[in-house]
Amino acid sequence: MKIYITADMEGVNGVVLREHVDPAAREYEMARGWMVAEVNAAVEGALAGGATDVIVNDSHNNMANLPADQLHPGARLVSGPGKPFSMMQEIDGTFAGAFFLGYHAAFGTPLAVHDHTWAYSYIEDIRINSIHVGEFGLNAGLAGHYGVPALLVTGDRALVDEARALVPDVAAVAVKEGRGRLCALCEPFGKSLAAIREQAEAAVRGLGSRKPFLFAEPLTLEVDFPKAEMAEAASLLPGSERTAARTVTCRPGDYPQLYRCFLALFRLAKTA
Repeated sequence: MKIYITADMEGVNGVVLREHVDPAAREYEMARGWMVAEVNAAVEGALAGGATDVIVNDSHNNMANLPADQLHPGARLVSGPGKPFSMMQEIDGTFAGAFFLGYHAAFGTPLAVHDHTWAYSYIEDIRINSIHVGEFGLNAGLAGHYGVPALLVTGDRALVDEARALVPDVAAVAVKEGRGRLCALCEPFGKSLAAIREQAEAAVRGLGSRKPFLFAEPLTLEVDFPKAEMAEAASLLPGSERTAARTVTCRPGDYPQLYRCFLALFRLAKTA
């Protein structure tokens, strides 16, 4: 039984400062340790629940944050930038379920630590079939396309609420509660790591009753950018349409195409 893990950093327990998530900052090394501890707890739980193969996709920043030599020996690591499917690289129909670890809430969410959608300065909102989504929704939709249910999510309380609004039965561990964008009430590390392990094991044992999260076709993707010139650049993508001053819309044929359209829009917008 294969389990897929996509691991971000902003939702990890203890992570509050900008410097915690910036590889160039002194505090980053400390946060890396917290990140790998949460991933290892989830891997341990998945294996205890019956998983025989665990793939971990490092999904933060340059996507090379998890120290390979510190990762649980029962997991394989996807590391490094330039992945064709970014935060969901390697996902396919061979996986029985997916974990979303260290995730954060969408841009503009009140009392959410490090709230943003994909990149702080480039994406204001994503809507799929008129449904507002953050990174969890966007990524869970790709897993669902391949028949892979979202089994577990970890992050702050705002992220848990966001995830459960889309997938009500997803197992969840809120490791902290936002008191501001760069401030949180954090759970004791031992308690949150034990909860992640326990929920991971329980989620894998109970996955027979879980259904994948799916967006109905035909699909419509709308992306709002903070600046009009970003939308102008993004609208160079063939098949896209600039439907408002800061909005670009695509109507892809299937969800993997939608995901790649989003990545292309984002990368074009960064050139503006």
